Amino acid sequence: MWLLLLSALVLLLVQRAQAQAPVVYRVGTGGTYPTLTQALAAVPATLNAPYELQLTSGSTFEENVLIARAGSASNTLTIKPEAGATGIVITGTVTFGGGTRYVTLSGHNGSSSRQLTLKQLSTGLPTVALTGDVQHVTIRDARLLGSNASLAGGVVEMDGGSSTGNDDNTLVSNYIGNAASGQLPAHLVYAALSTGASANDRVALLSNELTNYALCGVKVESGNGDGWIIRDNSFYYSLGTAPTSAQTAISFQPGAASDNNSVSGNYIGGTAPQAAGAAWVNAGTQDFRGIVVSCGTATGAAANVLENNVVRNISLSQPSTQAFQAMLLAGGRSELTANTVAAVTNNGTDGVNSLVSQAQTVLNSFTVAPGQVMSIQSGQTRVTGNLTIQGTLNHTGGDIVVNGDFTNAGAFAQTLGNLEVQGNMINNGVFSCTTGGVLLTGNGPQTVSGGLYYNLEVRGAGVKTLTDDLTLANNLVMNGGVLDTGPMNKIQLNADALLTETATSYVLGRVMARRTPRAGSAEIFGNLGLTMTPAAGSLLPGVTTVARTTGTAATINGTPGIKRYFDISAATNTGLNVELRVDYLTTELNGLAANDLAFFKSTDNGLTWQPKGLSSSGRGFATLSGVDGFSRWTLGEQSAPLPVGLTAFRAQRQQQAAVLTWTTATEHSSRGFGVEVSTDGRTFRQLNFVASPTPNSTNARNYRYVDTEPGKHGLRYYRLRQDDLDGKTTYYGARTVAFDNRPALAAYPTAFDQSFEVEFVAPGTGNAVLTLTDALGRVVWTQQQEVMAGPAHLRVAPHCPAGNYLLTASVDGQHYQQRLVRK
Repeated sequence: MWLLLLSALVLLLVQRAQAQAPVVYRVGTGGTYPTLTQALAAVPATLNAPYELQLTSGSTFEENVLIARAGSASNTLTIKPEAGATGIVITGTVTFGGGTRYVTLSGHNGSSSRQLTLKQLSTGLPTVALTGDVQHVTIRDARLLGSNASLAGGVVEMDGGSSTGNDDNTLVSNYIGNAASGQLPAHLVYAALSTGASANDRVALLSNELTNYALCGVKVESGNGDGWIIRDNSFYYSLGTAPTSAQTAISFQPGAASDNNSVSGNYIGGTAPQAAGAAWVNAGTQDFRGIVVSCGTATGAAANVLENNVVRNISLSQPSTQAFQAMLLAGGRSELTANTVAAVTNNGTDGVNSLVSQAQTVLNSFTVAPGQVMSIQSGQTRVTGNLTIQGTLNHTGGDIVVNGDFTNAGAFAQTLGNLEVQGNMINNGVFSCTTGGVLLTGNGPQTVSGGLYYNLEVRGAGVKTLTDDLTLANNLVMNGGVLDTGPMNKIQLNADALLTETATSYVLGRVMARRTPRAGSAEIFGNLGLTMTPAAGSLLPGVTTVARTTGTAATINGTPGIKRYFDISAATNTGLNVELRVDYLTTELNGLAANDLAFFKSTDNGLTWQPKGLSSSGRGFATLSGVDGFSRWTLGEQSAPLPVGLTAFRAQRQQQAAVLTWTTATEHSSRGFGVEVSTDGRTFRQLNFVASPTPNSTNARNYRYVDTEPGKHGLRYYRLRQDDLDGKTTYYGARTVAFDNRPALAAYPTAFDQSFEVEFVAPGTGNAVLTLTDALGRVVWTQQQEVMAGPAHLRVAPHCPAGNYLLTASVDGQHYQQRLVRK
């Protein structure tokens, strides 16, 4: 019984093996059929078994071949060289049509590939055509050569299908190029316009070499379908004569309905596979593009992906207006990761664009390399990691969202759209926003780079800290969090700029504005919290600069004022008749009673103060009429006692020591003075305590303390803390001393191209005058700049020829000098 069952099983296996053994016809010289057309006539239209047409060695077929056979996964048709056969050529067009299924055309002879060449010399015909809803067709390991110059055709053509589309077809490991050196095909692989159900889906182009074309290596038109894979192909140009046409390696633009596509691992450039050999030179004046994509909207698993593509070893030699665009995202939504652009030169004016985005583009961390340009023109470009600019980023439209850090060591220029940054902004290059906006939306601390901004909006929580001076052209809107300028930096509100703050979201530090008040009109100085109204018919102040400092309270004769004061300077500073209104936040009251506030004025940068009274007040504001001159102004408690009348407080450097001296006119219940120091102007610590000789005095007393603490460097802030016998403490304004590694004047770079930066410590508020003097002692450039007392940081761009110069900075009677070279 078991023997009978075993025999039956063996018989069944033999029959199955016999049923699946291919039917083989030898075709060509010495074969069963001399032509492919005759051999195909012997193959049934619907395959009932596997068939192989084995091409004999050295055969040449001068014929157009139509393949219209419907197979299945088990019953396939394969056309290939017989074992060891070489030098096989088909001259004409090979068409897969009429619902062809499961057909493979291979150039592999069992031991080596590309032993089959398909060639079409006509300038109006394809070499291979897939038409009429063909599916599961594979063309592999062959040489496909053509001359098709049609703008709607290629060496390999795929039409739009008639009902289901040409789906699940593959080109793998082929050499696709020109048939004649004097005639470049327009496109190598061309997929025609498709619509609806006839869209071509799941087409794969894998590991092919595509070389020598006039317009596109691969061109996929609008209306094609989903699931395309263009992977690990090499696009290069190997002819001796440089092309002059507008060339694109991959133009993949099936449109918004096409998703789940992948363009990955492709090499574009050079004269050999994988962008090797000499440079691919284009000598024309038209744009050159590596990859152009416009497809889909999907996210997640169905997203369209561009990754690990390499564009390199390309040169545009013509000195004209052409652009090089390595990747152009022309529409839809795509996700980009780890693409490389290198060793590309362009003598045209539009440079080397590593990425041009006009779509919804998602990048991982992205770097614009030195000498390259990233251009954001429309749509939204989201960087999920860090964005680093070492070259140039031109933002002319659409929005940029950076989830990580924005680092600029090159040039960032924004003329339209918004830049949203959730991480830190680090700027060591040129940062300019002439229109458009910058949004800070991180939910924690962020650093904010300086530069020119058009609109700046803070939306996120936490403290945002400036790293350099910031100039604002239009609007600064605080919608969340705090923007802290730090002790060294300031925000400059230009002529049309406006500041908008709330009780919980505001600017902390220094904000400046320059305006020209008019008689009878209220000037708000960009809404920084001070309103000035000159009386009708009065002498006008002319150009007036207001600098607001918040977060730090002025010490009014030993008593703290509110945490807001204003430094005001004008072309005409005396003989005026203006009304001042100061607006403040409740959090700035500093423990003072709002109904006890009055105006105080200081003419010596906050050392001594004179009470000026009050005209009116309300919730969060106070006004004073009849103001006849400007200096420093704040609000303080008008009924506060004055335990100590301080008349002088100075800090001077003597080598590596700081000598502090102060004078009191009167003292009442004074225990003495704590001498405190800070390196940032905010956090102070005590150096020593100097006791008052007696608690009370009506005569002048002089005090002196020498700070000999070792290791001083940079800028040090000194203040006095006066302690009463009853425990009350009051502070007297800080003074600064600069030590060795912060020179009196520092200009850098010392050898500059167009501009340089200047840092110095201004002894007082006023105009700094900068001059450049040449080797003959002639002044070739001068500039005036309003500066505040303390550290000053300026960026200047002098107009002067190349040469050696002496820079002089003059402020408040002091002069600083440094030598520079204009390259």
